[in-house]
Amino acid sequence: MKRLYRLSIAVAVLLLAGISMRAGDGKTCLPLNLSKDKIAFKAGENLVYTVHYKLGPINADVAQATLKLDSTVVNGQKCYHGSLRGKIQKFYEQVFKLKEDFDCWFTYDGLKPVKFTRDCVEGNYWCTNLYTYSPNQINAQINNSKKGEFSVTLPKDDCTYDVAMLFFMLQNMDISKLKEGGRYPMTYACDHKVHSIHFVYYGKEKRKVSGKNMRCLKFGFEVPKGESFEGDSSLFAWFSDDENKIPVYFVAPLKIGQVRGRLNSYSGLKHPVSCIVD
Repeated sequence: MKRLYRLSIAVAVLLLAGISMRAGDGKTCLPLNLSKDKIAFKAGENLVYTVHYKLGPINADVAQATLKLDSTVVNGQKCYHGSLRGKIQKFYEQVFKLKEDFDCWFTYDGLKPVKFTRDCVEGNYWCTNLYTYSPNQINAQINNSKKGEFSVTLPKDDCTYDVAMLFFMLQNMDISKLKEGGRYPMTYACDHKVHSIHFVYYGKEKRKVSGKNMRCLKFGFEVPKGESFEGDSSLFAWFSDDENKIPVYFVAPLKIGQVRGRLNSYSGLKHPVSCIVD
């Protein structure tokens, strides 16, 4: 049972930042509009998500994830600071200790990644990441309870980001250039690896989220077989169909049970939330 709670929040955190763009190997980046007057977000954004887990008699909210965006200065350069926090509720801490903290820093000008950190505690396992970016590689310093401290160099192209920064890049996608039913490559760096999967854009759909009907953009994420998933399955996510393009709901079938996440509250968005309908 402990492993199930860990999987629930892990899926929630990765989902919030789980879309990536890739270049190289004959593939192109997803269509983005990164001109300053078209950036979809601003410093001051705050999104709070509730994570729900269901298995037999268990049917409860078990965790919370929070995504924030602030501004700061790194090495004399004005940057955004994005933070993603995932934490299990106090009641379930009696069963399993869990914390997932991600932080990313990227430039105001061009949205270029500068630094990334991860601080993770999952039961008896802990891990920290520190990434610093150069034009063609990611310099990663890793420390965890299994391997200790070590360094690794990860490949990087113009469309490779860390898991936290991916969320903000997604907000700036040009949805009009995605084909309904189209399958698109994704990549993200976390710990000592660069991971690649695909997603499918299913088009527009209405979805009830925290009691409100919303116009949404639906995506399906093809997930590989592993500890959490059986394989040949999809994690489905709905994003607001407005200028904000924030994730509002997701459903993930696990090997054991199902996890759902929903947007619970928001503040500081750059644009009005115009996706809510009667």
